Amino acid sequence: MFELDHLMIEVDDPQHAANHVSETLGLPLAWPLTEKDEYTSIGVNFGDINIEFIRFRVRFGIQGQRFNGLSGVALKTEASVETVTTQLDQSGLSYRIGETCEAHTTLPIEENQLFPTVFVVKYHFNTSGWLQRLQKDFTECQGGKFHITRLQSLSISPPKTPLHAANLLPLHFGESNRITFESRHDEETVIVDLIENLEVVIMPRKQQQ
Repeated sequence: MFELDHLMIEVDDPQHAANHVSETLGLPLAWPLTEKDEYTSIGVNFGDINIEFIRFRVRFGIQGQRFNGLSGVALKTEASVETVTTQLDQSGLSYRIGETCEAHTTLPIEENQLFPTVFVVKYHFNTSGWLQRLQKDFTECQGGKFHITRLQSLSISPPKTPLHAANLLPLHFGESNRITFESRHDEETVIVDLIENLEVVIMPRKQQQ
């Protein structure tokens, strides 16, 4: 029911952070700088996942806090909001309706136990054209400087991991926050200082076999 959609990175200057990651890795932007009353946001296109750099004025997830680095994992769904809430109820997971607007609805899950905050996003428009444009841009840049081909896995390190969340959500739970990509590059690369609170691992395709 759920697929990884994007990661949320809290920063003081989203434009600067996104440009730095985009230029370092040779990847295109997923969307330009967007200003809302609640936040400022910009995204970098990593192929089959986007990474969003965001500064909140009114944040969701854990309230009354400021964070730096990885603070959110978005899972997309094709199901209706009603179907999602029924599934979460049946699984015994706590949730609430977060941001609701014309474009999407978000539902933070187990936000008092899971950090980075995990939330479901239901888009209220046909995303096929946008996804095709993202894929076209990613193909044209040939996966960037490290020739990334696809997302392999995402592992997060929450302080507590509800077992029923681990069984339902398409995530790995480990000792660190780590995103791993498959690549046509010849050598394994581990980048620990590009995105705060997130290790970026790029592995040669031959090591996946």
